[in-house]
Amino acid sequence: MQIQIHPATHADIVPWIELSEAVAGLFGPMPDFSATLAPKIDRKQALCARIVDGPPFAGGILLGGSADAFWIRWLAVTPAYRRCGIGRRLIEAAIACACPNCVIYVDTFTEETAGGLAARRAYQSCGFAPSEVWENEGIVRQRFMKTPAKISVP
Repeated sequence: MQIQIHPATHADIVPWIELSEAVAGLFGPMPDFSATLAPKIDRKQALCARIVDGPPFAGGILLGGSADAFWIRWLAVTPAYRRCGIGRRLIEAAIACACPNCVIYVDTFTEETAGGLAARRAYQSCGFAPSEVWENEGIVRQRFMKTPAKISVP
């Protein structure tokens, strides 16, 4: 299976909304997700995964932040294409979008969250380390961070 990562377009909004509804049980409420998605697409802060000779949309990732603190804001893969490496490819594409010397953050599921293990493993396999656990309005998440690679000078 050949996976391609591309900047999202407005044509991706409908399948992206459908995916957000499919993962709402795990992610929690996402009111007005489309109001967040369209500006992210316009600012080129939304990437989507496509399968060559497959569906036009297999997953997506939303980005944000600044030059010294980059964020992965949202990541999901359609149920039919989970465990195929799409999440990892989206994370790698997000890392490539970040400034080389910035810290990259993502808030994801805690160890206790049923269904969140694959996300945690994907982030860790891409070099993210678990950090603090936080709670907001009954939703508990754990922050992961990826610090810039240290360059050794001879």
